Amino acid sequence: MNSEKNKKKKYRNIKEKNMEAWIKMEKDSNDDFKEKLNHFRKQIDEIDKALVDYLNRRAKVVLEIRKLKEKHNIPLFDAKREEELMNNIVKYNKGPLYNDNILEIFECILRNIQILERNENL
Repeated sequence: MNSEKNKKKKYRNIKEKNMEAWIKMEKDSNDDFKEKLNHFRKQIDEIDKALVDYLNRRAKVVLEIRKLKEKHNIPLFDAKREEELMNNIVKYNKGPLYNDNILEIFECILRNIQILERNENL
């Protein structure tokens, strides 16, 4: 009987040690996960900031083009240029976003820039 109690006690000790090891591994894994997640989120924040900066730079250039076109009595909208721009966007796309996704994003950018062009008092 003593032998049976010893076996059970040994088994319980092994089980507890395994559980402690598993909990520690889980905690380390969660810490690693959180660290990686925070790292990736910081990268996204930096990219988002750069995107906003580039969009505003682009808008300023478009407004300069607007001034130039108005000075020379040239219409703001140029269908050929827009088609050329969209073709270039597709060429620049190396994925993982699909061309349709990129085009949709740029169509939204163009619509908002056109609103800015029409409403901006220079």
